[in-house]
Amino acid sequence: MKRFSTRNLVTLSVLVALQVILTRFCSFNAWNVRIGLGFTALVIAGIFYGPVAAALVGGLGDFIGAVAFPTGPYFPGFTLTQVLMGAVFGLMLYQKHSSEPLFSKASDSDATSFSFKTGSASMILRIAVAVLINQCILSLLLNTFWISFVYGSSFTGLLATRAMQAAVTAPIQMIIIYVLGSVLKRADIRNVLAV
Repeated sequence: MKRFSTRNLVTLSVLVALQVILTRFCSFNAWNVRIGLGFTALVIAGIFYGPVAAALVGGLGDFIGAVAFPTGPYFPGFTLTQVLMGAVFGLMLYQKHSSEPLFSKASDSDATSFSFKTGSASMILRIAVAVLINQCILSLLLNTFWISFVYGSSFTGLLATRAMQAAVTAPIQMIIIYVLGSVLKRADIRNVLAV
């Protein structure tokens, strides 16, 4: 396993803080539904640092957020789901993990264009697979199971409202990740993130 430098650890700590802020303060929360931008910290960690780092950002972000800013009782199952979500983003989007990097390294002088080394179809497919696994399996099924377990609610009753959440959230996440790529490929952003 690759060791992280001090700069990488600081960057990952900032991503944990970003996930806490975006999840706890910049999202719509109800007892059984959460729609927000907290996933972007996992995506950034997954793209640049891989599945282990993204899983750590997801797990630590959820745990710290749940302890420092609780919206209900802490349950480790939700933390496990965030760890798995980070790992999925890392496995599908990590630029050094695949023989086909998600984002190509554009030249420094060409900072406004967004080019893909392997073509848009491969990139879009990898984004879609990552989001669909996270939304349909982990968020919809696993988190619904955790909610029904913690609150004693009917799993099938919760599934309908949470299915609507997944149907709305999945395409929005795909678009955000696609657009986020145009920002993340810039050389100055890569330097800040120690990539």
